[in-house]
Amino acid sequence: MNPQTGQTLNFAMQSLQRNDFVNAERLLKQALKMSPKESEAYRLLAVIYAIQTDFILALKMIDKALLYNQKNGLAHSNKGNILRKLHLPQEALKSYDKAITLDPNYMEVYSNRGNVMCDMRRYDEAIESYDEAIRLHPHYAVAHNGKGNALKKLGHFNLALKSYEAAIQYDGSIDYAYGSYLEVKMNICDWIDLDCHFHEFKEKFIQGKAKAHPFPFLAAYDDPEFNQLLARRYTQSEHPQLLNLGNITTPIKEKIKIGYYSPDLRNHPVAFLTAELFELHDRSKFEIYAFSIGDHPVGEMNLRLKNSFDQFIDITNKNDQEVAELTRIMGIDVAVDLGGLTENSRLGIFSFRAAPIQISYIGYIGTAGADYIDYIIADRVAIPEKYQAFYSEKIIYLPSFQVNDSKRKISEKIFTKEDFGIPSESFAFCCFNNSYKINPKIFDAWCDVLKLAQDSILFLFAANDLVKNNLFVEFEARGLDRKRLIFSEHLPYSEYLARYRVCDLFLDTSPYNAGTTASDALWAGLPVLTLTGETFSARMGASLLTAISLPEMITYSIEEYKNLAVELAMNPKKIQVIKDKLKENRLSTKLFNSIEFTRTIEAAYIEAINLSKNDLMPENIFINEH
Repeated sequence: MNPQTGQTLNFAMQSLQRNDFVNAERLLKQALKMSPKESEAYRLLAVIYAIQTDFILALKMIDKALLYNQKNGLAHSNKGNILRKLHLPQEALKSYDKAITLDPNYMEVYSNRGNVMCDMRRYDEAIESYDEAIRLHPHYAVAHNGKGNALKKLGHFNLALKSYEAAIQYDGSIDYAYGSYLEVKMNICDWIDLDCHFHEFKEKFIQGKAKAHPFPFLAAYDDPEFNQLLARRYTQSEHPQLLNLGNITTPIKEKIKIGYYSPDLRNHPVAFLTAELFELHDRSKFEIYAFSIGDHPVGEMNLRLKNSFDQFIDITNKNDQEVAELTRIMGIDVAVDLGGLTENSRLGIFSFRAAPIQISYIGYIGTAGADYIDYIIADRVAIPEKYQAFYSEKIIYLPSFQVNDSKRKISEKIFTKEDFGIPSESFAFCCFNNSYKINPKIFDAWCDVLKLAQDSILFLFAANDLVKNNLFVEFEARGLDRKRLIFSEHLPYSEYLARYRVCDLFLDTSPYNAGTTASDALWAGLPVLTLTGETFSARMGASLLTAISLPEMITYSIEEYKNLAVELAMNPKKIQVIKDKLKENRLSTKLFNSIEFTRTIEAAYIEAINLSKNDLMPENIFINEH
C-alpha cells in the first residue's frame, strides 16, 4: 500500500466513524483508483453497503476484498454477517469458521457465529460460541445478550435473565438487551419492579437510548402513539425501504393474483383463523399463492393449507430480495403479509416493493411502522377513525376484521370440571391467553373478582413451571388460596376447544386482548368478557364481541370489568341468558360467516387495485357487508 492510499483509507475510516457514508464511499473509491487491488478498501465499501442494507452489493465488495487477501479474518467475518442477512446461514457459518481459523482470539466472530447458530435453531451450539467470546472477553455485552437470546429459545428463562442482566451491566446502551430482558420477565410473569422497568424503558426508548422489538410491548403499553414509535424505529433500523428493484409494474391480467406470506402456515393460531379463507376465494376472479417461511412438519393443517392454494411456494432459503424479485416475476398484484413484526416473519421482503399493493393482516395486531406497507385490515371498533394517525398504513375497514374458520372441529369428548381438578359446583373463570399477556393490573382485577365470587376458581394456561410458580406466589400475596388457581395442560386442538365447555366465563387480558383464543371460546359457546383500551390489540375483544352481537360483554374501565364479572358469577340466570344468546348468534352473525368475510376482503382487494390502476395513492377503504 502506498502512503497516499493509506492516508486516504484513514480519512475514509474517520468519515465512517462519523457515519458520513457518502464521503467515506467517495474516499474509498478514490483509494481504489490509486491501488486497484487494495483489499481493505473493498472491505470497507462492503461495510458501508451492508449498513445501508444493500447486501447484494456488499457481498460483491467483500468477495473482491477476499480475492486480494484471503488471510483477512475480519473480511471473512464481515462476509459471514452479510451472508446471514441474505438468509444463507450455512455459507455464513463457513465464513465465520474461516475467520476463527485465521484468528482464534477474535471474540466478535464467536459472537457472530452464535447469532447464525441461533438462526439455524442450533441453540446449544450457539451458547458454546457465545461462551467462547465471553471467555476471551468476560465483559463482552454483545455475547451476553446473544447468549440470553439462545437461552430464551431453549426455555431457560431464569438463565436468560441473568445473561441479559450481564449485558445491561457491561453496556447499558446495548441494542435490544433491555427490551429482551423485559420480554422474558413478561413471559414468565416475573413482576418484580416491572412497572418501574416499563417506565424506565419507555423514557430510554423515547430518548433514543434503547431499542426493542415492538411485539412484546403490545402487552405492556396501551398507547397507540408510543406503539407506533416502537414499530417505526424498529422497521427503519432493521427493514428500511430499499429501491434496488426500481419501480414496479404489473400487466393487466384476467385474474387478480393474491400472495399470502407467512411463517405460520402450520398448526398455529394464524392458520386456524385463515384456513377457510384460502379455500373460499373466488377462483373465477382470483389466483391464490402461498409464500411459506419455515420447515414445517407435515400434519393435517399443513396438508389442508397446501391444498388450499393454487401454488404453495417455500421461500425459507431465499433472501428477501430474491423473494421480492420472484413475486414481481410472478405478477402478484396484492401481497398480504400475515406475519408483520412477529417471530420468523420477513417484513424485509416488502421493503423492496414486492407487489403494487402491500397489506398487513392478522398476524401482527398493530402498525408495522413501514411506509411501504400500504394498508392494514381492521374494522371501526378495532381502529376508530380518531386513531388513524397512529398507523403508518391506510386502513381497510371491513365489517369485522377477524377471519374465522367455520370448519373448526370441536371434539365430541365430553369433559367435566373434575377432569381438570375443578370443583363441580364452582364457577370457572378461565383465560387461556399466553402468559406474557397477563400483567399485574389484570391479575389484581381477577383476584378482586375471586374474593367477591367466593365459590369461583381461575383456570389459566401456563407454558412452564416458572409461570405457575410465579403466579401462585402472586395469587397468595393477594390473599387467595392457591387451590383456587388451576392450570391447564396442552391438549390436541379439538379437545382444547371442547375444554372451553367446562368453563363459565372467559376473562380477557388487556392491553393485549385475546384474538384466536377469544374466537375459540366463542366458537365453543363460552362467553368472553373484555376490557377495551386504545390500541388495536386492546380493542380486538370488543371487535369480536361486536361482530357476534354481544356488546353487553364489552367494558371500558377496570371497575366495570370487575363488577360485571362478579355479577355474572353470582347470577346463574344472567350468565345463562348470555350463553343462550351466544348460541343463537354463533352462526347467524358475521363473526363466523366465512363466506361473507371472504367476499368483503375480496372487495377490499379490488378497491385497492382500482386505486392503484388509476395512479391514486392508497386511501382509507370502507367495505360494507355483501
